[in-house]
Amino acid sequence: MRQTSLQISELTGGQLSGPENIVLESVASLKNAAASDLSYAEPRFQANALQSNAGCILVSAVPVEASPNRSFIVVRNPKLAFAQAATVLLWKPQSGTPIHSTAVIDPSVTIGEGTRVGAGCVLGQNVKVGTGCVLYPRVVLYPNVEIGDNVIIHAGAVIGADGFGFVKDGDRYVKFPQIGTVIIEDDVEIGANTCIDRGSLETTVIRRGTKIDNLVQIAHNVEIGEHTVIAAQTGISGSSTVGPRSIIGGQVGIGEHARLDPQTILGGQAGVLNGSRSMPLPDERRRSSISLVWKRRLRGCQASRPSERQASLDPET
Repeated sequence: MRQTSLQISELTGGQLSGPENIVLESVASLKNAAASDLSYAEPRFQANALQSNAGCILVSAVPVEASPNRSFIVVRNPKLAFAQAATVLLWKPQSGTPIHSTAVIDPSVTIGEGTRVGAGCVLGQNVKVGTGCVLYPRVVLYPNVEIGDNVIIHAGAVIGADGFGFVKDGDRYVKFPQIGTVIIEDDVEIGANTCIDRGSLETTVIRRGTKIDNLVQIAHNVEIGEHTVIAAQTGISGSSTVGPRSIIGGQVGIGEHARLDPQTILGGQAGVLNGSRSMPLPDERRRSSISLVWKRRLRGCQASRPSERQASLDPET
């Protein structure tokens, strides 16, 4: 939807410098932007803003050499303001039927106003989908799954399949009942080919505002706290709890019954053992532990002879 530079400044709460009547129709990077595009420049890319063809640029400070004929909007966080403005500039009226003709939807399903269901989706018995959702092609929602409002589920995701639960009986395995369900709260986004299993006897819950990348596996009875982000190829085992506002990097493995406290941060390929608890460190302890890790690494690198390398591993040296 078209906006003027003045309207974008009002939307983002920024200070406009330059013409107020620049008409903006879309968004683009500094390199690819045209005169009708909005772009942004973080402080380290401030110099690039002067060479961009963008009609208006969100910045943290107006470049000293900026022409008075160029529109800049000064905001505290240019990237955040850009994302907020993009939701308006990229909005388009929806066309076509909201539910694709190839979607398979059980008669008992309820779908909220403004929700779109893509080609080849399957929605089982008693599924509930809220308003303003987008289900991309081939999404599968097993029976009794509940989806909140403004949820985006990308292609190939499977919500509500049986959890991986078996009980050993001698040389064979007996399937444990998987009769729970999945609840996805409002404003969640789920990446392509991600799988979220139903609870066994309870409920798997993804709290509001959480963002999940592609190819993530979330097992039965897991609870993910609100506004958490989880990167690709992470696996979260059954009955684990991830606290609100946590950040989980790519290829992280979390064992069953693990508990992550609020605002926990796990870097890529980290592992959390079964039943263990992860707690975020206070700022002072976080800084001191990072410093200690780097001191140990540097000391190990400086040891050139085997005897020196062995000494560097001695906790008393």
